[in-house]
Amino acid sequence: MRLILAVGALLLVCSAPLRADNGPAAGASVAFPQVTGDPIPVHSASGRFSSLDPPNQLECSNREVSGRVVAPSLIMVKQLACGRPGHDNLLVNVQLSNPADAAQMVTGRHVAITAKFISALEDRVPTFVAEFLIAEKAKLVAEDPIDRSAPPAKPFTSYMMCQPPELDMLARQLGRELCVQSTIVADLAVTGPALEAAARAPQKVSPDDSVPGNADAISCRFDPGVSDRHLSAIACARNNYWAWYKTKWKDPLSSIPAPP
Repeated sequence: MRLILAVGALLLVCSAPLRADNGPAAGASVAFPQVTGDPIPVHSASGRFSSLDPPNQLECSNREVSGRVVAPSLIMVKQLACGRPGHDNLLVNVQLSNPADAAQMVTGRHVAITAKFISALEDRVPTFVAEFLIAEKAKLVAEDPIDRSAPPAKPFTSYMMCQPPELDMLARQLGRELCVQSTIVADLAVTGPALEAAARAPQKVSPDDSVPGNADAISCRFDPGVSDRHLSAIACARNNYWAWYKTKWKDPLSSIPAPP
């Protein structure tokens, strides 16, 4: 699998916290370049966790699924006879056999893919098991037409992005790795100042703690070894996301997808 080959390279960067004095002085303003990263981590079925190479991988009996596109490498499926029973509204990591097909992966579009499907379980702390679903060598076999005259569809869910390249400079200033809600990263021109302020004042809270304040406000929390098992991180998201995660933590089989 492509991700395995890249693990060593990424861990050279991410295996230890970055010192604040490796970058600009703390408190300096941050530029957020629009870039793409490689390798792409896989996301858990809920989108809360990410991993470069989740363990305990088993091949599933599925050969074809359909769902709505969340991102060029993610679709949400209603159900999948794979992994732990009882789940629905699952994120599936799509590893396309033809990279050019990524242009067809338009947010909100319904697609069907054939692939080799893999499930994996990864223990997290404290006492939480993350499930990962991966479609290897995926091929598009059906999709809704694309209306080029329509405005881009708005995200209908979100997921955590650990150490996105756009946030490397901020992570260096903080001396921490960063895991940030995908819809915040996608609109840094608007969300950047609030994200930076929140990341400089992370809270020490547990998943069971209440989430006060405006639902759309961005807040951050210390997240050691939780967002990504390779990283000791600060995790940032809107308050309505943290409220969703509180429910998900208490009921891992909850079918409610994360808010955008």
